[in-house]
This record gives sequence, structure tokens and C-alpha cells, in this order.
Amino acid sequence: MSQRQRLITWTLALVVIIGCLAVLNLSTGSMAIGWSALVKLLSGQGSATDTLVLLNFRLPRIVLAIIVGCALALAGNVLQTLTNNPMADPSLLGINNGAGLAVMLLIISAGTNPALTFSLPIVALLGAWGSTGLIFLLANQPQRGLSSKRLLLVGVALSGCFSALMVLMTLKLSPDNYQFVMNWLACSLWGTTWSYIGWALPWLIGGSLILFAQLPVLDAFTLGPTTAQTLGINLKNRQLGLISVAAMLAGVSVAISGGISFIGLITPNLARRIVGPRQRYQLPLAGLLGSALLLAADTLGKLITTTTELPAGVLVALIGAPYFIYLLVRG
Repeated sequence: MSQRQRLITWTLALVVIIGCLAVLNLSTGSMAIGWSALVKLLSGQGSATDTLVLLNFRLPRIVLAIIVGCALALAGNVLQTLTNNPMADPSLLGINNGAGLAVMLLIISAGTNPALTFSLPIVALLGAWGSTGLIFLLANQPQRGLSSKRLLLVGVALSGCFSALMVLMTLKLSPDNYQFVMNWLACSLWGTTWSYIGWALPWLIGGSLILFAQLPVLDAFTLGPTTAQTLGINLKNRQLGLISVAAMLAGVSVAISGGISFIGLITPNLARRIVGPRQRYQLPLAGLLGSALLLAADTLGKLITTTTELPAGVLVALIGAPYFIYLLVRG
């Protein structure tokens, strides 16, 4: 089976899986809604309560999981391609926590006023870009250039530092903001309103379109820096531009869902195993895998226990951490 055929097969399978997970997610939660109620809702005969819960709370959450999972997967795919490191991920490189630290500073200074909703992506974006610039500045050696191993080590160190600062900042929170921040730090899909999706979607769609428009450049990077230079590609400028877009996708995702880890690590590696390293196949498949993974984690978190919901980020981390160790051991 060719790469194109594998991509088509997996795309159709993942679309079906995402659809089934979405239906299951709609019917599960603290307030159980049966299949008959879903059918009535689709036919326009659902009760006011069911309609409110499904359309105003659960459906936005499903859409949020799909777009955030895709964005984090695309960001991880680009970072792995540009650094030639299969362990590169926005969370491991400190980009997620850099964006999170900026959001925390905003919450401490201005609270969770709904009027500040539209400033969240800007603040997260600045935090993601700032942390990315700091990481690459510290990882770059004047004589040897940028080392992927050094990049990972610096990223992990700064990520831990940013995480510790965020925990310390919780001590300065007012009681009104504390629960909000705890849900956010737990990587729960808290931004379950259409307003959050409305301001995040343009950023995520715009960043994704830029990455897909740069598929030939990403393919050139998979061939190595020497080959890319012979093709007339300005490595530093293109690398900086694409990493900035990846940081934007990660930063906006963090603003609405918390610092969900490992999606950008797992999905590009899986996509590479399935369709190979060619970016026109790997990039879209990684995005679909990211959507399916985060939606599956969110659905499973609602099914495991009936008394409360396990944050999707926790379940993804339980899968991603062992996979990261496996990659380290494999070398």
C-alpha cells in the first residue's frame, strides 16, 4: 500500500473514530443524557435542559478538544522536523509553560474578567514566543550552532522553572480565581464556551494554513540542512518563521486548555511510522491523530468515574510519559 493510500485509509478511519467519540462524549457526564434524547435533539424535539447542556457545554468542549489536539500535534510535528529530534514537543521544550506563565501573570494582575477574554491569546502568544526565543538563545552555541540535544535539555530545564513559578503564583491568587487556575493547571478543557472557541479558532486555523503552505520547505528540512541549502532555502529565516508559527499554535492552545503535554510528542512519531517522513502525508495525519487522542482522553476521563471528571491532560500524560521514556531508551 502506497503512502497516499495509507493516508486516505487512516484519515477515513480517524474521521469515523472522532465522530463516534463525539457522540459518546455528548451522552456522558455528570448529567447522563440517553441516546433517545440525542435523537430528539437532532430532530428538534429535545427538552430545554438537554438542549442547553448539549449545545452550550458539551458540544463546545468536543470542538475544543478537536482543534486543540490538532494544533498541538501540528506544532510538535514542525518542531520535530526542524530540529530533527523525535522527542521535540511544545511542552518538553518549555513553550507551553512559557505561554502558561504569561497567562498566569495576566490572571493575577487582572483576574478572570470576561472582558479580558480576547487578550488571552495575545498574552499566551507573547509568552510562547518569549520562551521560544529564550530557549533557542540558550541552546545555540556560536561555534557549533543549534544542537537538538542541547535544545531539549535547555527546554526541559526552563519548562521546570516556568512550572515552579506558576505554582508559586497560585499563592497570590484570590479565592475567586483559585478554582479557575486549578482547573487550568490540571489541563482540563475548561474553555467550554463558544466565545473562547470563537477567538481561538482564527489563530489556530491561520497557523495551520501557514504550515500546510510550507510543506515543500518542511520536506526539505527532513532531507537535512545541507540538502535544504542546496535547494536555495534560507535555513535560519525559515526555521525561525516556522518555529514561531508552531509556538503560536501551542500558545493559543495553552490559553484555552492548559498546558496539555505529550500530544505533540506522540502523534508525529505515530504518523511517521504509518505514512513515512514526507510532510504532505505526515502533517495532516498527525493533526487528525492529535484530535482523536485528546477527544478520546476527554471522553475516557468522563467515563472512568461518575463522581468527578479526570482532566484530559492527566490521561494524555499517563500515555505520553512512558512513550517519552521509550524514545529515550531506544536512543
